[in-house]
Amino acid sequence: MTASRLLDISSIIVICLAFVLILFIPTAGAEISYTFDIDTQGSAWYIIEYRTLLDSQDRINEFDEFKLVVEGNSTHKAEFEARMRVIVTQAGIATSRPMIASDFDVSATTQNTATGNYGIVRYSFMWGNFAEVSGSSVVIGDVFFGGQYISTGDTFIIKVPDGYRVSEVTPTPDSERKSELIWSGPRNFNSGEPAVVIKKSSSLFIFVVLILLVLLVLGAGVILNYRKKAGGQEPAPRVRSPKVEDMEPEPKSELKPELKPEPDDSGLPEPVKPPVSTVTRFESDDEIIISMLRQHGDAMMQTEIVKQSGFSKSKTSALLTNMAENRQIERVKKGRENLIRLI
Repeated sequence: MTASRLLDISSIIVICLAFVLILFIPTAGAEISYTFDIDTQGSAWYIIEYRTLLDSQDRINEFDEFKLVVEGNSTHKAEFEARMRVIVTQAGIATSRPMIASDFDVSATTQNTATGNYGIVRYSFMWGNFAEVSGSSVVIGDVFFGGQYISTGDTFIIKVPDGYRVSEVTPTPDSERKSELIWSGPRNFNSGEPAVVIKKSSSLFIFVVLILLVLLVLGAGVILNYRKKAGGQEPAPRVRSPKVEDMEPEPKSELKPELKPEPDDSGLPEPVKPPVSTVTRFESDDEIIISMLRQHGDAMMQTEIVKQSGFSKSKTSALLTNMAENRQIERVKKGRENLIRLI
């Protein structure tokens, strides 16, 4: 196939559609976008949108007439379909890659925006085997033999499928929007342009990122723990200042040393009295509570601790609060009462 023939094939991809639009639509102030929405198999939706400002009643009437033609005249769509099938067939021959065109559609709508009313004509079809698939890469551009031209106000768009990234692109796009590469007119493309190579995003890369995030979180936890235990010592437990209610006199308890009874004159030895409680004297109040808990299977209701220890309710509550803060015990709500457990 000659170079001039290849030029005709690539140029007609854009020029032929513009010719179809000129036949049917008023062109003053019009903008055209050419979009190739690529899929992972190398096929593409080719979407051409013609957008014109309806800035007068005459233009609104003209567009309404055209809309009726599109909706009621099957010949218009048939002509578009016939032209595009020829282009796709010839492009397949030029690239030695069988191609097929399907799912043709033509529509005309109006759109009201803050900047005015617009008439939008949309031509679209599925271009099978549009791009070359090589392993995990999709190569776009070999159908654009001989170069192309887009006018002022027009745009040429290549949309990348989800899960793919752009590896190479020539020429550099004028702008990018999410997964779209956008070139704006006026512009002359060289033969084979735009040339784009997209590759499937590596799952290994995503895995590495997740691992780094996990390590970062773990590292932060280690640092916080180290600061908490600076010098290898546990921080001194916080002791709450005694409240006035804690200063009330405590009831007599079996924990207090008992007064020795006066010896009687009978000469008989005093009978041994059984202990009132199994609790013995300890160095601290915390140890008393811990011992009581151990004697009751490591768990007691708070009210039972008050009864058996002889401490006031307020003092018992203060002791248990400090012990909970020092991770000696834990409180578990049981109805209206607290169950105290050793940790």
